[in-house]
Amino acid sequence: MTTATPYDDARSRFSRRALARLVLCDQARGLSNAAADLAVTRYDEFCGAGGRVSEAAAVAGHADRLVTAAVVYERERGSSWADIGRYLDLDAAAVQQRFGSAVQQWRSAFDVPYRLDEQGRRRIPQLPVAAYDPVSAIRGLDLWADVRLGFDDRHAVSGGLEPDSDGEEQGRPETVGTEIDGRIRPAQLGVLLDLLSEYALHRPADRARDVVARAMQGGGEGGGGWYTYTMDGIFETLDVRLAVDGDLVSVVVAGAHSPALRLQVATLLDAFA
Repeated sequence: MTTATPYDDARSRFSRRALARLVLCDQARGLSNAAADLAVTRYDEFCGAGGRVSEAAAVAGHADRLVTAAVVYERERGSSWADIGRYLDLDAAAVQQRFGSAVQQWRSAFDVPYRLDEQGRRRIPQLPVAAYDPVSAIRGLDLWADVRLGFDDRHAVSGGLEPDSDGEEQGRPETVGTEIDGRIRPAQLGVLLDLLSEYALHRPADRARDVVARAMQGGGEGGGGWYTYTMDGIFETLDVRLAVDGDLVSVVVAGAHSPALRLQVATLLDAFA
């Protein structure tokens, strides 16, 4: 196994401060989703005795992790232990004792971003996922925020990343229109197309997976190896571009204009990645 990973180049485009902010964003999203689930009463009858207390405790634990992520970010942006302690009713020594190891672990992980499992076959990230793979994190967070905002802002998270201390612009993945891309295994292609058809409310005479399978056997369009399948939905139309890329299939989905549909497509590609 090589020491390099597909995420190294993308991660190098970001300052450590920006990555810490992304981790804080990701923790905030998780807490928001967990608390929202607890607010729903529809399925209370299926919850066992004490179950809601368990869920509330999980939310509280998530809140603790959110505070830790905030402390790490504040340290990366130059806040002193005294600055942080002022908002936690702790003196500088106490807040350093409480969070110092988390900050040190965060910084040490950049020297060793992952470790191998016992068999030496799988990488286990030592950085939080949002910092280990920032491009996917930004895409998901921007979509998540766009769904919940009352106005259209496709860079609600990434747009607030400021230049680092050297004045260099922090990395932000470029987007081309509404394109969302990913790579999946060939065995997953049929399920992916079926789900995209459902999301787009596309009702073809033949299943999308069957049409694409027949077409891709011909090697794609124009000799370039790409094949495009258009899903004409009731409200939106998706253009799905596919190409065989070694043992994987490269997928580009364009045309998802509503935030909810973009989030569904991005989540699906992330799940199959």
